[in-house]
Amino acid sequence: MKTFTKILLFSLFIASTAQAQYCTLPGRTPYAAEQPGIQIFKLGTINRTSSNVEDMSKVLVVTTDSTNLFRGHTYTVTIKHNRDSIFFPTARNNIRVWIDYNNNYNFDDAGETVITADFQAPGYYTGNFTVPVTAPVGTVRLRATAKMSSDAGHITPSSCDSPTIDPIGYHGEMEDYKVKIMPTTGVDEVVGITNDIVVYPCPTPGRITVSFAAIKSEPVSIDLLDVAGKLVGSLLQQTQSLSSYDFDLNDYVSAPGIYMIKVTTADNVSYQKVVKTN
Repeated sequence: MKTFTKILLFSLFIASTAQAQYCTLPGRTPYAAEQPGIQIFKLGTINRTSSNVEDMSKVLVVTTDSTNLFRGHTYTVTIKHNRDSIFFPTARNNIRVWIDYNNNYNFDDAGETVITADFQAPGYYTGNFTVPVTAPVGTVRLRATAKMSSDAGHITPSSCDSPTIDPIGYHGEMEDYKVKIMPTTGVDEVVGITNDIVVYPCPTPGRITVSFAAIKSEPVSIDLLDVAGKLVGSLLQQTQSLSSYDFDLNDYVSAPGIYMIKVTTADNVSYQKVVKTN
């Protein structure tokens, strides 16, 4: 019985160890001298240039490139991708970027598909995504792909070409990168201050109201800060009693993300988070 238990535990250990890794895809059979792939990938400090497809026998390239991403910040991804100009000269590609935020060795959880862009003409693609403020801090994996679309008979890309396998093969390329999710600076320092103002609606795509108890006739200022605590714009500076103030976030910022409203009076400073959506 003891021997059986040891074997069982060892088998479970081996199974769990085997599962604790990212999926790799079977190699493709080259059908042309040129196939679609990622030529340039840019995100943060990552700026990587590579050949169309770095290894015809593989569809997954694991790089050593990495960058830091701050919770609540919005980032721009730039991908240069090419087409198969021999057999499918008019085919477009589908672009995907995934981040394994919870570090569980797959990209299937809600919110982990951060870029979805279909039927993109070969060349440069640029897109944005925002790191969730609740994303766990630590180093995780990012996966990007450029894959031929249904223009050439292919199905939409998935991070592991599963559970539905492309019937004519994964004609495209995947690249993996390391990203380090960092705690937000600035905002974390001010949220501990007692807030005596209300911001609504929140989240909001633009128009917003700052409401607070009537302020006596004394200097009052309302400022908009970014997630790092830097001044984005001065919304109001006046000396009069008021109970609310309306403004449009779109007049000051275009990118979605987290911002802060700062209300300053002669004897008090209050902060409130604002979440801007698309």
